Amino acid sequence: MTEKHFMCIHTFISEAARREYLTPPEFRNPPEERATERQWAEAASGEFATCLQTWLGNSDFFFCHWVAESEDMVIKQLEAFELEGRLINTMVHETQQFMS
Repeated sequence: MTEKHFMCIHTFISEAARREYLTPPEFRNPPEERATERQWAEAASGEFATCLQTWLGNSDFFFCHWVAESEDMVIKQLEAFELEGRLINTMVHETQQFMS
């Protein structure tokens, strides 16, 4: 099956989830090392879908560009990453055209 492009809006399920996700690694307990862009890209590639880009501020929501066979595969990957339903809820939109 052909890979498709999806734009996702991820909404944090709670203020606690937002804080957990947005806390910089060096301020976590225990502190963690910040991932490089390469490490992030490798970690963002899963069995069912791959996240290519993310736009994240300090809001209740953020955006990601995913590549997968279907919307269901994006959700399945988010569940495999233990994000969907635990930290975020996601609305998936297939994009008919993608240029970069």
